[in-house]
Amino acid sequence: MTTPSDPNILVLDDDAGHAASVRELLRVSGYRAEASSDAAGSMQRLRQAEFQILVLDINMPQVSGLDVLEFLGDHQISVKTIVLSGETAVSSVTPVLRLGAYDYLTKPYEPQQLLTSVANAVERHRLEHENRAMASQAEADHALHEFLVTSSPDLIYVLDDQGRFTFANKPVSQIFDAAPGDVSGVSWKEVVGPELAQRLRYHFNERRTGERATRHFEFEYRRGPESSRILEFSARGLYENGDNSGAFIGTYGVLRDVTEARLTARELAQSRLKFYGLFMDSPDASYIARLHDGKLLEANESFRRIQSRLDLRGSDTDAFLFPNGDIRGEFVRRLTQDGAEPKTVAVDCEALESVYHLELTGRALTLNDEPCLLATVHDRTDARLAERDRLNLQNRLQQASKMEAIGQLAGGIAHDFNNILASIIGYAELIRNSRTRFTPEQVDGHLEQVINAGRRARDLISQMLTFTRANRGDPKPVEVAGAIDDVSRMLRAAIPNNIDIVSDIEDALQPVHADPVQLQQIIINLLVNARDAIDGSGRILVRLKRGRQPAACAACGERLDGEHIVLSVTDSGHGIPDDVRERMFEMYFTTREPGKGTGIGLWQINNLIHEYQGHITLTSQPNLGTTFEVHLPIADPQALALADAAGGDAAEESNAGQIVVVDDEVSVGNFISEVLRDAGYDVALFHESPAALRHLQTHHREIGLLITDQNMPLMNGHELAEQAKALQPDLPVVLITGFASSHQAKQWRRLGLDGFLAKPFRLDELLDTVAALAPDSAPPARTSEGRAEPDPAPQSSAQ
Repeated sequence: MTTPSDPNILVLDDDAGHAASVRELLRVSGYRAEASSDAAGSMQRLRQAEFQILVLDINMPQVSGLDVLEFLGDHQISVKTIVLSGETAVSSVTPVLRLGAYDYLTKPYEPQQLLTSVANAVERHRLEHENRAMASQAEADHALHEFLVTSSPDLIYVLDDQGRFTFANKPVSQIFDAAPGDVSGVSWKEVVGPELAQRLRYHFNERRTGERATRHFEFEYRRGPESSRILEFSARGLYENGDNSGAFIGTYGVLRDVTEARLTARELAQSRLKFYGLFMDSPDASYIARLHDGKLLEANESFRRIQSRLDLRGSDTDAFLFPNGDIRGEFVRRLTQDGAEPKTVAVDCEALESVYHLELTGRALTLNDEPCLLATVHDRTDARLAERDRLNLQNRLQQASKMEAIGQLAGGIAHDFNNILASIIGYAELIRNSRTRFTPEQVDGHLEQVINAGRRARDLISQMLTFTRANRGDPKPVEVAGAIDDVSRMLRAAIPNNIDIVSDIEDALQPVHADPVQLQQIIINLLVNARDAIDGSGRILVRLKRGRQPAACAACGERLDGEHIVLSVTDSGHGIPDDVRERMFEMYFTTREPGKGTGIGLWQINNLIHEYQGHITLTSQPNLGTTFEVHLPIADPQALALADAAGGDAAEESNAGQIVVVDDEVSVGNFISEVLRDAGYDVALFHESPAALRHLQTHHREIGLLITDQNMPLMNGHELAEQAKALQPDLPVVLITGFASSHQAKQWRRLGLDGFLAKPFRLDELLDTVAALAPDSAPPARTSEGRAEPDPAPQSSAQ
């Protein structure tokens, strides 16, 4: 950004050579200048405020200098224009000044004349900026004291060689109580009065030019006994040749009212005194520090009390408020980007055994020409603890709601699991008792039934573990149809046979943005409520479609805009009375008998739906049933793209070499190593993490893949993985776990883990994972019997 003392200057002249020479003169004199012969393009750049001073040739083809001046006036572009012209007549100067030119130089002119005129324009620009800055400073120092500081429009005048006005703009009527037309041809002495004329006789009708000309001459003007104004003007003589060698043709002057600026300075000083008093006595902790290093310049007693609480009362910087310098540096960077707007940052300060949660609100300001920070510190510790307690309570209520739903499902889950166990036990006993009379094909068929039943048991347990986990997952794009399918499998035995469940699911629906477990919880609670609403035989209809919200939300009264995904559950039950509908979404409200419901099901459903910017509507008639409709917004395309990118991350290729298997459960470790050896891989098996780590330390260059269980004594799986990655950063690692939340999986993946296997897993899952992560670990050649050659790899003593 250009500073007032370093403005941008544009030289506009159709003579490119002359424009370039003026530009170089200005640059040599320390100014930033550009030259242009394109009048139309230059006017657009002037309109964009790229320049503060314009050196303009008046005589140009196509677009004249007067056209440019009219353009500046029409668009109210604040730029100081110095006109260069070969015309010396007053009649040529007057239109230029009338159009708002700051100065008028005749060609040929002395370089010093141009530099003097530019210097005056720069000084004028500086003073205007200073006046605005003082007004802004006063407003920033104390918001309670509003005042308006405006720069009075300048009076621009031209006198002839006899001291008579040949031009005066409108401000003459505001300053001297005379219209521009009334002063034309009148001597300046008559306009200002005899008393002032005596004081200003060598200045107002100035004949000198250059450094000797009148500059910033200040005087007091009284229009009446009670009206006094402070005026300042600059004036210079006009000569036919522009260099004092020609005939004197008059005086050109600029006069302005600086009364406001002087009063503003006085009010600023008073405002600073008031600000300091309010600052020191404020109950809020406030301080002023240097922006670049945090050196404390001022701090009130409330701020000192925070320092004392943190046992840092003697600190002379604000560094103790920030956990590290990077956080303060980012805060300062934000402040300096837009110092007029306050910025807020939350920080945690550790003191003794406590953590204080503080919030800083600050803004950048300049004191004594030095960038500073004015900040207010609020202690949010109590509020943060209260919010944490509220979230903990909400999580417990959510978990209680899950447990209530699990209680509804318990009978069905037990029924399904007993069927699975009966299948496994039955086929296993059948093989054991009759294996001598079964053909190998029959044995394989029975074993396939055992394996399929085990997989169904695994899927069932996985669904239950996922649904009952205490911690919630991150929202992500979820297919609602898939969630309905998962819930239906868990609920299939919890709904009596005399209640039909019918599904009507529209094809190719977009996903919604939600936590999959919470979405399942919504569906389960709706289905269980529908089941309980039916006495005896009945029907539950589950619909999923794309649509619009037909009515206001039954809970909050608002509507969703646009299309969204609609999940509806309709029962043929007894309906919901009006008095119940008014309270049905309240916490703990229930119509069930004591001990048969907590009353948080619909309350929890409502909270979850609204958390994902959705709504719920219902229609109900006595003895004709009830329909609940859940309206959820379609997932944002950007969220879908991020999910696809996260799911599409490919595992990096690993080095060829030995596969190390670590599992403290002997049977599981032996099973994994036997499968891999049977597939032809070189395997080293360990049942203790320390022994495996020692092998990795001595043979890490020979290892191509690490497969480790998570839950092990002495050192768990991800800790072993960290140690292995430190030895060999590109070593692929597969973690085996009985169950992991999405949050844990993300943490482990950030630690560099490349794959996961959830117990129980299939053989093809194990082999596919190994093949993907260790493609260069080619299995050795097979013997004629189809087995791998003997494995020379070392074995752990723990085997």
